[in-house]
Amino acid sequence: MTTPTKTAAPGKARERFLIAGEAGYSEYWRRDKSPVEILELAKLLLGIRKIVSYVGRNAGTVVWEGMVGKTDSIELDPAPIIGVYPIPAHRADVAIGAAVREAYGKTEWSDQLKKIALERFDRSPVYAGKYALFLTMAEKIYADLVANRSIFGLYVEKSRNWEIEIARKQFLQPPSFTELLHLWWEMAADREQQAFKREFQDHSAVGMGGATGIAQYYTQPLAVLNSIVGQMIEECGRLPSVTERCQYRAGLYAAAFDQLLSHVKFWVADRKDPFLMHDASGDDLETDQEKDALKATLVNYADEIEHNLKVNRVDYTDQVKSIVANFNEVARVESNDIVMPSKRCIDNALLYKLKTVLQSVAQRNVSYNRGLPSGRIDRRRLFRAPTSGLVFNAKKTKLELYNDIVLLVDCTGSMAEPNKWAKVEVIYQTLFLALATYNANARLLAYNERKDTCRLTEIYRQGRFYSVTPHGRTASGEAIIVTALGMRNRGKKPLIVHVTDGSSNWGCGVSDAIKYCDNRNISLLTLGLECDPMNKASLKKDYGDCIQFVDGVEHLPVVFKQLLSSSKFAHPGKATHGATAADGSPS
Repeated sequence: MTTPTKTAAPGKARERFLIAGEAGYSEYWRRDKSPVEILELAKLLLGIRKIVSYVGRNAGTVVWEGMVGKTDSIELDPAPIIGVYPIPAHRADVAIGAAVREAYGKTEWSDQLKKIALERFDRSPVYAGKYALFLTMAEKIYADLVANRSIFGLYVEKSRNWEIEIARKQFLQPPSFTELLHLWWEMAADREQQAFKREFQDHSAVGMGGATGIAQYYTQPLAVLNSIVGQMIEECGRLPSVTERCQYRAGLYAAAFDQLLSHVKFWVADRKDPFLMHDASGDDLETDQEKDALKATLVNYADEIEHNLKVNRVDYTDQVKSIVANFNEVARVESNDIVMPSKRCIDNALLYKLKTVLQSVAQRNVSYNRGLPSGRIDRRRLFRAPTSGLVFNAKKTKLELYNDIVLLVDCTGSMAEPNKWAKVEVIYQTLFLALATYNANARLLAYNERKDTCRLTEIYRQGRFYSVTPHGRTASGEAIIVTALGMRNRGKKPLIVHVTDGSSNWGCGVSDAIKYCDNRNISLLTLGLECDPMNKASLKKDYGDCIQFVDGVEHLPVVFKQLLSSSKFAHPGKATHGATAADGSPS
């Protein structure tokens, strides 16, 4: 049963539906599901990959355990989601949270940190196992703390609760080092960031009954561990580079473990502790057999899952190669549909000025609405005076740009500085809204690099602005050619407005792209945003008279007017006339 979350206005489609009985954050957005096991695993994996792409650079590719992946792949345990299809939302949340945590571990270099910290470990080898477990848990906590800064914190919380619940079934008789670490994880990664500031309290049935519980063992060690959480949140978060953050955490962990060791020196680490004599033929063996069976199942399904993971991206590489002279240097270029919502960053004062500039090149379209009950008398409708009395008309003047218009935005690595990207968002959103005022079919595209591929993405859809992560090298030539390939010359000269901050440093370059636009009778206008002198010289050499430089948002209207005036696009159109009756029929 589906019920709408809100009543839609007449004539408008409902935005979303709530499926009764589904509890989970992913239910809000996950709609592509299947009751077939292989298809459902592929669809969920594809969704997780899209989410992980928002975490940051170098997050790696997500695969299920048992599937063949790259060396930097994130292998997800499928145990939380296997068995029921379509996968319930609360189970999907667990898998998403685990993937997000692993992705933050990749971006924050957790593996490198653990390798460096173990190499520096100068204690007895007897304690190396405990130190490795401590480092792994500390990095899990740090990844959760980073995720808590965004909506991803909700998903890692679900994953954390599930992992702690599973681990509780394997805890040994207290005190044990593994139980201590999981108690620390539960307190330190709390989204409210208050639990680690309080003293540990035993909420088990034994502890609440007043009997001697686990608090006698874990209170003091947890106080030592919780003493570094504030530094992980505050001091470490202020460091600008990932290298500095790694070095800081490595030193912090080493100092904390030295204090902790006096409390846990003689504790059993976990069930795999080499100094613990126990029978491995019980629950441990059964658990391992279940995992092996699950992994073998996914190995059999791996090829089919990968086949269903194929995304319908359009590859334009061969088309670009057939156009340019230096086809051996062409970068791979594809369309992309992975976007994230963007805040609306419209500067209203700037929008008004840009509209005024565009009025000078817009075409005036005059139309008449006839058959009205009031207005100016229409002599051609006087015969209706004795009957309906609808003998009036109203004159409407509308400025329009009939050209096929695309605003193309450079979203590569040079734009990644937060302050710079904020200004760029204001500029391209305001400029596009001004263009869309006079041309309802104007399009907004962005290009960046992902995995050695130039990705071209439409970032304005159905009245909403979206965004992509600024990343990678600049393949402006390929992006311009692909944009031009999608434009139609319907008697009016098409227009590409290219916004960039530097010259192309990858691919075929822009010279062939400019020639192709000239041959297709497409106007290519380029705006250089906050370019340094070296980039200005390079861009001027590449684009010639088709580029103007903007050093500040306030200069954009003047610069854009100069750019339009210097181009062949600036040709005033004649007014066209049309008439429409009140009932919609032409007259």
